[in-house]
Amino acid sequence: MVKYYIFDMDGTLCDSMTYWRREAEHVANPRDVNLMHDAYEHMREYYTNTIALKEGVIEALKAARGQGIKCCIASATARNVSQPFLERSGLMEHMEFYIDCFEVGAFKNKPDIYLIAAERLGADVSECAVFEDAEYCAKTAHEAGFYVVGVYDRQSASEGDCSKYSDMYIRSFSDFKGIDI
Repeated sequence: MVKYYIFDMDGTLCDSMTYWRREAEHVANPRDVNLMHDAYEHMREYYTNTIALKEGVIEALKAARGQGIKCCIASATARNVSQPFLERSGLMEHMEFYIDCFEVGAFKNKPDIYLIAAERLGADVSECAVFEDAEYCAKTAHEAGFYVVGVYDRQSASEGDCSKYSDMYIRSFSDFKGIDI
């Protein structure tokens, strides 16, 4: 039975992937600390002023809370970059915690972030659903034994099909009625 939801943030809960792709175009070398610093500063400004939650997210989170489901965010985005958005959107009011790949020390091509999130929730993998928009992330979570809810994102869909690794696929949180297993 699924009693815990682990959410990716970018492309899943909010419409931010277009901005991330735009910033990536300006970073010729991701190991260039100055270029990456500039990209993170630009993203922090987008999170402060521009990026919005996807339709139906808050309602879905309220419904989950009403069913006793505990939720968290497991994001590739460092919290210090997304913090303005988290505060402005009220997203953290519905979450137990936020964990990011930098804190974990591994990106989402490895299951570490999902496994640590489940552990922090006090859950077994079999009790957790991971919500992801990116194909490789959905694949990682699926191969680690998580129930995967693929979430459509226009930008991410152009880079791969997360539905291939999803137990459930939604085009919008407005369509999400929960998981009945």
